[in-house]
Amino acid sequence: MTSSFKCGDRVALKNGGPVMAVTGASDDLNGQPKVWCSWFDDDHQHQTAGYAAEDLVAIELADLGPPP
Repeated sequence: MTSSFKCGDRVALKNGGPVMAVTGASDDLNGQPKVWCSWFDDDHQHQTAGYAAEDLVAIELADLGPPP
């Protein structure tokens, strides 16, 4: 599977949501290519999910602004 994203890239869903870190890329159980992402939710719980590459947009660290 080929993806324009690599491990460690920062991404977000095109329709919004948290900034996530790419943790890998592989096919899901149905053979569909997925980019696997990890993030912490508002309750500080670790989350992981796979998304189609076309649903994600790269986030540059400079776009995030200074830390709170």
